[in-house]
Amino acid sequence: MHVLYLMERDTAAFETNRTSVDIVCAGDSLTGWNNFGPIWGWPCRTYPEFLQELCAPQGLHIANGGIAGEISDNGPQQVRDYLTLFPTARYFVLGMGTNDLGIWPDTEATSRRIIENLRRMVQAVMQHGRQAVLFNVPHVNETSFPPPIARDLRAKRDFHNRRLNAFCDELDIPLADICLLLQDNHFADQLHPNETGARIMAEAVFQVLPRE
Repeated sequence: MHVLYLMERDTAAFETNRTSVDIVCAGDSLTGWNNFGPIWGWPCRTYPEFLQELCAPQGLHIANGGIAGEISDNGPQQVRDYLTLFPTARYFVLGMGTNDLGIWPDTEATSRRIIENLRRMVQAVMQHGRQAVLFNVPHVNETSFPPPIARDLRAKRDFHNRRLNAFCDELDIPLADICLLLQDNHFADQLHPNETGARIMAEAVFQVLPRE
């Protein structure tokens, strides 16, 4: 069973297989590079590829809807589109916020904005009787930054992830703590996990997927 990629949505194979998808992975480039051309040309491998391997014994089919550069403001519409595109999907794995934190300097306001956008995404998923699963924002590869900048980036992510954890507790949403697991040697560049990092992400998401 192979991952279904959003970039293939104009193909006959995509149209045939989109109604067999069980898990939709939505988000930014931590999830996928569907706006970057053929999969073989993507800058980094992504976690849905390895999540598919883990889910195959259960017969679960993964769709990768990650868009590089995506911000959380676009997330609610992305999720609404995917709810229509993948009508049989039971789980929606949402990963947003990395790009927001890199764009806007006011961490408190940005975190609040991310979480409110995630709330809208989760509500859309729940209104359709589906299950939302979230993962938090990983730290950067700190070896790629001067120490003062690395400390500042870590503090921003820690602040946001604490608020995200409280949000998930409030709504009883499974949360994969990839920030705790990914270390500097798990990155291919400043921000994106390498193959080992992508596998770690997949395992973390798999562990919190509700079992029926």
